[in-house]
Amino acid sequence: MRKIALFTFLLSLCATMATLAQLALPQPSPKASVMYTVGLTEVSVTYSSPAVAGREIWGKLVPYNEVWRTGANTATEISFSTDVKVAGQTVKAGKYALFTIPTNGNWTVILNTNAGQWGSTNYKKELDVIRFEVAPEALTEAKERLGFYINHVSADEAHVVMKWEKVKIKFPVTVDSKAQAFASINKHFDNTAGDWYPHANAANYIVANGGNLQDALRYANRATELNAKHFMAHWSKARVHEAMGQPVEALAAAQAAKKASEETPSSWYDMTKADIDAKIAEWSKIKPARKK
Repeated sequence: MRKIALFTFLLSLCATMATLAQLALPQPSPKASVMYTVGLTEVSVTYSSPAVAGREIWGKLVPYNEVWRTGANTATEISFSTDVKVAGQTVKAGKYALFTIPTNGNWTVILNTNAGQWGSTNYKKELDVIRFEVAPEALTEAKERLGFYINHVSADEAHVVMKWEKVKIKFPVTVDSKAQAFASINKHFDNTAGDWYPHANAANYIVANGGNLQDALRYANRATELNAKHFMAHWSKARVHEAMGQPVEALAAAQAAKKASEETPSSWYDMTKADIDAKIAEWSKIKPARKK
């Protein structure tokens, strides 16, 4: 009986301990994350946000010249959905631990493959992917809690920013958004016939961003095949021919767009009508080149 009673007590104790292990309480350094899309690349930072709480931070709570997890609890994690360049260095798609080495001068920023580790006690330099230096900046207003931000710079670049107390550091993440878009276009149409609009949209993007005009013409032609009743399919084709220096073909496509709009009216055409009419007038004045 005593053995049974002891066994029952132990089971009860284990159940109680399991319940305590699952107890949820507010954390002194709450978890946070930020995400931004650069081109077609998702850049995200996940971290725990400690407070100053009246403490001396730099050189004290966060020692100088030592590897820091750049936050609290688990080491801060940065991830990229595609290959990128960080501070000019190529980094493969994936998740990385983001460490820093604060100093009185420039800081060292480290991307390390051991993502998900607690703190920096298991940091191994041989797992570093890249290292680079950044110059810390002074904040005019103190930040009580550490925070990460991703600031838009251009279609190809964003800055990852960390602010805490009166210190700010930042570094650039860059992609080739045009190359990404052209690759996305080719991949899309290699795998699906799609409908008319993606074809017309792809043609417009290529023209606007200096891509291969033969590809653009192929997509525009396919758009008109899939939906000859919509003016935009023909207007996309007209814009491609204009980019190719073919005003006669551009005029024919623009006139086809105007005719399609008369047969199938749309508010979208009403917003584009002035541009189409102006181009028809312009291209009508150009005499076809004589054939030799």
